[in-house]
Amino acid sequence: MTFDFGIDLGTTNSVIARCKEGKVEVFKNPVGHKETLPSVVAFRKDRILIGDKAKEYLERDASNVFGSFKRKMGSSESFWVMNLEKTFSPIELSACVLRELKNFVYTGEAVDAAVITIPASFDTVQSNATLKAGTEAGFKEVLLLQEPIAASLAYANQQQSDLSEGQWLVYDLGGGTFDVALVKIADGEMHVLDHQGDNFLGGLDFDQLIVDQLVVPYLYGKGKFENLETEFRSAKGRYNNLYFKLLILAEEAKIALSNAVETEIEFEIEDLEGTLLEISCTITRQQFEELIQPTVSRTISMIAQMMERNQIHPSSLRFVLMVGGSTLIPLVRQMITRELGLSVNCGIDPTTAVAIGAAYYAAGRKRKQTSAPDTTKNSAAAMAPLKMAYQRSSQATEEYFVALPDTSFQAVYYRLIRKDGGFDTGIKKINDRIEEMLPLLKESVNVFQLLVLDAHQQVLPLQVPGIEIVQGKFSVLGQPLPNDICLEVDDPWSGGTRLEVIFEKNALLPLRRVVTKEILRTVRKGSDEALIIHILEGSRFSNPATNLPIGSVQISGNTISRDLLKGSDIELSFEMSESRELLVTTYLLMTDQEFQNTFNPSERTVSILKLKDEITELNYRIQSEYNEATSKEEYEMAGQLKQIKTDVELLHLQAERLSSDDVTDWRYQLDDAKRKLASTFDLLTRDKHLVEVKSVYFSAKSSCQFSVEQHGSDEDKRAFSELMNREKEVLSSGSKFAIEGLTDKLQQMRHRLDWKTPEYIIFLYYHFSGFEGSYSNESKAKDLILKGEKALERQNYDELRVVVIQLSHLV
Repeated sequence: MTFDFGIDLGTTNSVIARCKEGKVEVFKNPVGHKETLPSVVAFRKDRILIGDKAKEYLERDASNVFGSFKRKMGSSESFWVMNLEKTFSPIELSACVLRELKNFVYTGEAVDAAVITIPASFDTVQSNATLKAGTEAGFKEVLLLQEPIAASLAYANQQQSDLSEGQWLVYDLGGGTFDVALVKIADGEMHVLDHQGDNFLGGLDFDQLIVDQLVVPYLYGKGKFENLETEFRSAKGRYNNLYFKLLILAEEAKIALSNAVETEIEFEIEDLEGTLLEISCTITRQQFEELIQPTVSRTISMIAQMMERNQIHPSSLRFVLMVGGSTLIPLVRQMITRELGLSVNCGIDPTTAVAIGAAYYAAGRKRKQTSAPDTTKNSAAAMAPLKMAYQRSSQATEEYFVALPDTSFQAVYYRLIRKDGGFDTGIKKINDRIEEMLPLLKESVNVFQLLVLDAHQQVLPLQVPGIEIVQGKFSVLGQPLPNDICLEVDDPWSGGTRLEVIFEKNALLPLRRVVTKEILRTVRKGSDEALIIHILEGSRFSNPATNLPIGSVQISGNTISRDLLKGSDIELSFEMSESRELLVTTYLLMTDQEFQNTFNPSERTVSILKLKDEITELNYRIQSEYNEATSKEEYEMAGQLKQIKTDVELLHLQAERLSSDDVTDWRYQLDDAKRKLASTFDLLTRDKHLVEVKSVYFSAKSSCQFSVEQHGSDEDKRAFSELMNREKEVLSSGSKFAIEGLTDKLQQMRHRLDWKTPEYIIFLYYHFSGFEGSYSNESKAKDLILKGEKALERQNYDELRVVVIQLSHLV
């Protein structure tokens, strides 16, 4: 049984489609017969409204109408519903939309499984929130699919031209999010090579710009108003209800301007003097395009970064596939063509393409076995003990099929028949395996039936699963992981922590990896001590504090059967599903115990106060690096740091404007922007610091090696060798803290070895005796210096060593 149904759960509109026998149907709303359902939910005292009816209710009761909640998926945000006197999370509101989409399916069949699409740049928490919404909507099984992949599947499986090979870009600018993906077809399969995106960039931002930059200034010129921006965005603001109405009106104006040169936004508002104003604000296409041009430029910059990262020249790309309702804006298509020199492909409906692609994907994915089959001897229709393997989607005209019978299976013969009667193997004897090349009808779903027969050539009453192979339809070779998944590990060299990558960005899901780690501190049985393992998402080169937490494994002394000693090994097994659920299995070799943790976090909190503090701290770090670069006349580095600092200072100003009850997703946008800037800063300064710390490291290594060779014992040589065994791991970690830690170990060893030699003691004596005027006790220091001179005369180096130690304490 396959998933069949594909759902585009959009920020502004949602769609449901189904693929059956290779053909996709987009279901329409029984009321109004539209293919799209606005992702808006309204609450009346007696019922819930979803879609167009909810948008209409906005005029009457805006405080009980909610939209654009996809942008807050994965957050701890909640929406207060006054009419019901309770709160709803983005997950619960999304579940309302998903349940409503089920009603579009007029066939009467149960819609209990679906492929639901998400932006390619959704993090693990946002992905898990979408899974949870599907579960709350009543789906027994949900599989997530990245939107650019879905769009590419829709295009590749519906177009008429040859796509046997080649690569293109998918430009997905929807209502709330933006993604760009580099897609390639090779050997009949689609590969997503790389992607980039922004979860807070879409048509909704264009609507907000219209309100903030055009409508608000117009109002200031028409009546008596103060702090309109705050009064709009604050939950307790005087014009908060009107703000949501204006966003709807701005969306309508935006759509109108795709075909008209100007339009009007009309509404009523009462100013501070009580005057009711009838507003008619004219907006021209030129004004709108000037307004959104910087935002569209940001999307093009992301494309350029991705192409540079993959060393892709525009001439090697066939086109840019346009997806998402916001790509209907003429300026978007014009800028892509003009600035990238690439042709745009508008060969699919941008509003339904993602759902259509999800349906194609759903048709090729088998669901899990929901209940165990009856395999008792008395069962008249027991499941056949066969293991079958074949390609469910193929561009070839025939496909290899193999089945391995269980050794207890008493069947002697088999017969394979294509449903349309065009192929029949006849009755054949089963040897070790069943092998056939199955001929396929072009552009069709080829259904085959496998019959198994006993020694008398009688068909056995077994439930053999149907064999379906779709010919001429493309499938995708896995979904890429959007970000690195890392462990935060203790760094014994620096005393802090660093990141160790487990799964790399763009690795194909699902993923599995086993690593062995050494315990760096003892955990006593029965104690409150704990072994804590943090799993983070984000760039492996960033500071752990700037990455997103997924979860933590905690194994306390109360759960172990014996002491876990420092230096003992633990085995960590990581499994990440295609829908980004993470299973971590921890095996303790010393206690022979195993612990399992499944991480599917669906929300995180963004505190406005904490956000402001983090932006201030980031600005301080950048300023410090900028000052250092300037003092060293490293002007190129200083220029890059200045640009980042300018962006961070703008973030700071925007954060200061946030009220504690801000109803928009602005705090999440700022938090996302802060993380990206922090990552850019870390990457920029990382290479500089690495050059510096590596230089110091190799100098320390050379000096220590010389000391070991000159006057080190066999034990010293073994200790040095052990440090060198860690060299490759430490240098390849990219962590300046780890390199500095190893450097410190080498310097300590060298100091300990040199401390045994007269030359080094004499050097230290003259070093510490030269701090006249800087001792905590000048009189005592004078006495020690005289004592040292006498020890030198007698060549009593043990006495001189004591003098050096005492002098160093006085400096």
